[in-house]
Amino acid sequence: MSIRSLFLLLVAVVIVSITGFSYILITYTIHQGDTLYSIAVEHNLHVSTILDFNDIEDPKSLKIGEKIVFPQPDGLLYEVKSGENLSYIAKLFFAPVEDIIKANNIKNGDIIVPGQKLFIPMDSVNKYDYEPIERPFRWPVYGIISSNYGWRIHPITGKLAFHTGLDIAAPMGAPIFAADDGYVTFAGLNGGYGYMVEIQHDNGMVTRYGHMSHISVYVGQRVFMGSLLGRIGATGLATGPHVHFEVRDNEYRTVDPLSTLPARDLMYVIRGYEEGNTDAGGK
Repeated sequence: MSIRSLFLLLVAVVIVSITGFSYILITYTIHQGDTLYSIAVEHNLHVSTILDFNDIEDPKSLKIGEKIVFPQPDGLLYEVKSGENLSYIAKLFFAPVEDIIKANNIKNGDIIVPGQKLFIPMDSVNKYDYEPIERPFRWPVYGIISSNYGWRIHPITGKLAFHTGLDIAAPMGAPIFAADDGYVTFAGLNGGYGYMVEIQHDNGMVTRYGHMSHISVYVGQRVFMGSLLGRIGATGLATGPHVHFEVRDNEYRTVDPLSTLPARDLMYVIRGYEEGNTDAGGK
């Protein structure tokens, strides 16, 4: 660990001991030779965490002197929306609610309010996701299916059109995760898809994630099942916040995403680690 990293760690420990919270935000100045990977390794972060907290123009060429922020320890933030509770927010991150309570120093009787920012430790993210056994992909978000694959009346144009993916509605800013291992082949604006990420998976299939509000990966990045790709949005042709999840086979033909995903009641699964059992945690 470098002297600079050790100093930042000591500062974090002091601030945490004063505030009672289990994280702080570090402001870091880009130095010559820095890369996203080197910064991530030095501070025990995921590259996607750095991209999630910052709008970096070129992730492969950082600007010397530019300031970025990131959390210590690794984790993600979520802004509470009206009507949401801790149980629901935990499901968005496939995390145990107890971990969120502890990370945010929430006491019995505390009420979360719209606009409040909660910290979700990265060690807790995807702890309760369902890893597929018979299907190739996991659910990329915790949400409600708002439009299926196939022919439909387009909600914006009003015309009959073939819907090439599965729309999963979720709150603005909810996380979107990679359905399986692979490499990012596209990350940016793509017409009606809005902000979109495309992944070429190791099994030969391709997935697309459209209408994002923020992208947290870059082209060429290696991602794994459950890696953060970005945040739910309504960019492109969208009537509300959701992800357009599209699946293409090894000949680049679209297929019904539901045929590649576990059952809907296996989106969020509570695992009994000590007992060795696994229970569905709700639709």
